[in-house]
Amino acid sequence: LNMLYSHVGLLMVRVLDVVAKTTVQQSARMLVAEIPGEIQIGALFSLHHQKSGVEGCGSIWEQYGIQRTEMALKAVKEWNRVLPFKLGISIRDSCWTERIAMEQTIAFLREGVAQCSCCQTPGCEKKRSPVVAVIGPAKSSGTIAVQNLLQVFRIPQIGYSSTSTDLTDKEQFGYFLRVVPSDAWQAKAITKLLDYFGWTYIAVIYSAGNYGEKGFEQLQRLLEGSDVCIAHNEKIKPLATDEEYDKVLEGLANSKSRPNVIVCFCEGMTMRGMFAAQKRIAEKRISFQRFQWIGSDGWADREDVVEGIENMAVGSLSIRIHSPKVPAFEDYYHGLTPENNTANPWFREFWEFKFNCSFTIPKEEKNSEKRQCSGREDLSIGYKQDAKLTHVNNSIAVVATALKAMYEDRCKDNSTLCTEMLSKNGTILYKYLLNVTYVDEFGQEIQFDENGEPPAWYDILNYQGFIHGEHVFQQVGHWVRQWNGNESLNISNQTIMFRSRNNTVPTSVCSEPCKSGHKKRQTTACCWICENCHEHQYVNYTSNLCVNCSIGYWPDKNRTDCLKIPRETLSWQSIEVIIALLFAVVGILTTIFTIIVFVKHNSTPVVKSTTRELSYIILSGIIASYSVTFAILATPSFWSCFLTRTIPPVAFSVVYSALLTKTNRIARILAGSKKRILTKKPRFLSTFSQVVITWILVGIQCAIVAMGVYQEMPYADHDVNFLPRRIVLVCQSSTVAFMTPFLWNFFLISLCTLYAVKTRNLPENFNEAKFIGFTMYCTLVVWCAFIVIHLGTLYKALTMSFSFSLSASIALVLLFFPKLYIIIVHPEKNVRASYTTTKLIRCHFGNSQSAYDSKAVSGVSGKTTRTSTQSTRGPSFRSSGVTRTASVHVVGGASTVIPSSIEASTQTEAHFLHLSHT
Repeated sequence: LNMLYSHVGLLMVRVLDVVAKTTVQQSARMLVAEIPGEIQIGALFSLHHQKSGVEGCGSIWEQYGIQRTEMALKAVKEWNRVLPFKLGISIRDSCWTERIAMEQTIAFLREGVAQCSCCQTPGCEKKRSPVVAVIGPAKSSGTIAVQNLLQVFRIPQIGYSSTSTDLTDKEQFGYFLRVVPSDAWQAKAITKLLDYFGWTYIAVIYSAGNYGEKGFEQLQRLLEGSDVCIAHNEKIKPLATDEEYDKVLEGLANSKSRPNVIVCFCEGMTMRGMFAAQKRIAEKRISFQRFQWIGSDGWADREDVVEGIENMAVGSLSIRIHSPKVPAFEDYYHGLTPENNTANPWFREFWEFKFNCSFTIPKEEKNSEKRQCSGREDLSIGYKQDAKLTHVNNSIAVVATALKAMYEDRCKDNSTLCTEMLSKNGTILYKYLLNVTYVDEFGQEIQFDENGEPPAWYDILNYQGFIHGEHVFQQVGHWVRQWNGNESLNISNQTIMFRSRNNTVPTSVCSEPCKSGHKKRQTTACCWICENCHEHQYVNYTSNLCVNCSIGYWPDKNRTDCLKIPRETLSWQSIEVIIALLFAVVGILTTIFTIIVFVKHNSTPVVKSTTRELSYIILSGIIASYSVTFAILATPSFWSCFLTRTIPPVAFSVVYSALLTKTNRIARILAGSKKRILTKKPRFLSTFSQVVITWILVGIQCAIVAMGVYQEMPYADHDVNFLPRRIVLVCQSSTVAFMTPFLWNFFLISLCTLYAVKTRNLPENFNEAKFIGFTMYCTLVVWCAFIVIHLGTLYKALTMSFSFSLSASIALVLLFFPKLYIIIVHPEKNVRASYTTTKLIRCHFGNSQSAYDSKAVSGVSGKTTRTSTQSTRGPSFRSSGVTRTASVHVVGGASTVIPSSIEASTQTEAHFLHLSHT
């Protein structure tokens, strides 16, 4: 098989050699820069530009040719210090064309085949070692052409600049690997850049040929199904005329929906042609709006692309394969002269071109302006390091590392064995190349997958113009894809310079993006109008429809999905709840303080005058009214709702039942006082009777509440009044079930109010009935307002809390604060003398009706003139162990009999009591 490959290769080389012999052997481009070695590698660099309009060599090219050549020579010299064998290199000029690259490759192959033939011919002297691997050329189309030849001879090829996606296919290009990422990743970086700036409506221009066409195909494939739309795409030849460039750009500028961003997957000179066309159009049309350009790595940071048309390129972005500058190269390069650099046969030509001089001036040209080169000119003048030098260096390093590993594994004892092995079969070397893991001087790790592809790392450049004598390509970000698949785009917005006013990011959309909650209705492929969805709908961007959310769900902020609505309850951190709780707590503490004061002064006239037992009952009801606030404002549950339904009506019935009993007692006593002759004593005036009556009234309320709870159990559920936007958890009950128990309280309040009105004209010393009246009037107003607000508000818990606390506070303040004032502030008034009625006459009578009547009649008919400003104690009649007393008011000269209380006491005489106590 090896012999078959050799004969086929030899035949192909001889056929091609016949075709190219007349032009190649006599051409200056067949010069070779060489370092001889035991193992030889080849390299193809573009030492010359492509001649305009033809596939020929033009002027010398410093960056792509001279600098890369010197970088390769320098790298080989450095590696020979550490390699166990001598590595050699042969460098040829490809002139940036496929045809010349093929000619130079044939020259490499011819030398190798000649060596193989010489090995089999006795007496044949070897001139140089065969090339075992080839680095380059730079152009993807040239690389593909060269690989088609090299793989026939199983010679590995390492690309330092070729990025075409076709080269990934190992079935077609089985001996190729590269140290730069594929254009597939460059297209991915461009899509990320478009997404970052929100450019969704673009045009794409691409160069004819493998680089541009494959790059566009990959970009188009990545943008399918994305938000970015390619409105227009145009292919243009690298050697197109100005008219062709103008036609493409004017077509884009005059389109109805004009994209503002153009992605140019172009080679450098194609990119220059587009900038030049933009300049010509701008000069013709004053109102012409320039495009925002994104250039591929065919432009990167090449100065020759923008030279002379800098203003057209300002603000443009370009992609460059990450390639840090090589600081050590500059000192080496600047130290080169035509005298000390004889290895590079193009160096003298470059020197003459760069400094516009000549080493040999013919006699006929001595009078011309062209000067003679001194050889001491300064290379640093106008110097700009080529961006691909790092990759050239890495390519040499990968080959050297693989050869070293192969040498140590297979040829350590016989160095000539590797040379012979490699000249016959490059498959072994290719496997070693794929297994190389190399970390360069900048910390970049070079390694390869099964397709010979390295990790992807691109720099984002922003051309900012010709400033202070140099072209400024500002690096504004980078895109990296790691081996594990992680991708990251980093952009520094502060360093980017756009052409737009105020340096704002230009927009490039056919239609503005729809706001959240709006669906798109397509009008063309890339254009649409926005239609609003209802507030309870979200937008399904897959089907582009408005979709209803289910009950209990609501669209999210971006209106892209429905989220479950969280259940809301009253938060104890809210201001309203805190105020309600503080109100209740202050009320409870004040009520407890009142109870403590009353208990401490339980035997004083002030406390006695309030009917102590009923007062304590009222105070207990007030505490319960305040305390229910905690159940009302708690998180709704069965128990909190149960307490909310049952405690308030019962607590207020305790308060108002006691007040009703007290006012009823006063009213009956007053009614009896209007009679001149008392024929029958009032009933149920004792303290025990009053307490029993109070609890009977409370018991009726308890029965009403129990019946209501039995018919409709309390429960916690969401309030339908807040749907569908909110789900508020509240205690649920019908209005009838909630309000029915309070009707009994209204009945009690109404009776209390009625009795308070009837007893409003008591003597001036006796004013408790007036305070009860004020309490009832205020309570009635509060409860009427509570009913109206409760039925109309959505926040019923807070309404109940404040209403109940306010009702309790009215009773506490108006009924008990006057008493506390006397007890605490004016204790000197807390004596019996302060609680006697003015112009009061006390009459004592026995148990018999006759005695009672005679006494009363005597006191009245005799027009008694015995008066006093205070009560006088008369004799007491004792009968059957009961002492009875009576008080007589003198009003307008006539006396009125007011029966006093009946005390069951056989031990002591009846003593004077205030009317409210009687």
